[in-house]
Amino acid sequence: MKAYLALSAAFAFAACSPSADSETEAPAEAAVEETATVADAGVAAGDYTVDYGDRTGPFSIDADGNWTSTDEDGNEVTGTSAVVDGKICFTNDGEEESECWTNDPAAEDGSFSSTSDTGETVTVTPSGGA
Repeated sequence: MKAYLALSAAFAFAACSPSADSETEAPAEAAVEETATVADAGVAAGDYTVDYGDRTGPFSIDADGNWTSTDEDGNEVTGTSAVVDGKICFTNDGEEESECWTNDPAAEDGSFSSTSDTGETVTVTPSGGA
């Protein structure tokens, strides 16, 4: 169930890619790196569909990295996310261990593949995207 949720969350983070502002001084840049947010990772807040190969499921994420999904039994699952070493890492509420994902570049329709550190790969599509 944890892998399913983390996988769902990974897709949301690859949805967009903001440009970096290089006009800040070095100490400020270091502080930004230490407190990276979902937006810093190029993730757009919104609703998505995750294709796991044998099933699909909904996934929603807000600008602060809080996410909601459903597990394979249809139960709602929630959690938080953080950017760690350029990956998006998801932690289910009530758990301490995170699962991290690496997102491929998005296609024109906003869909992308995401691969977990354990090798699981999913396809993430913005809701309403074709």
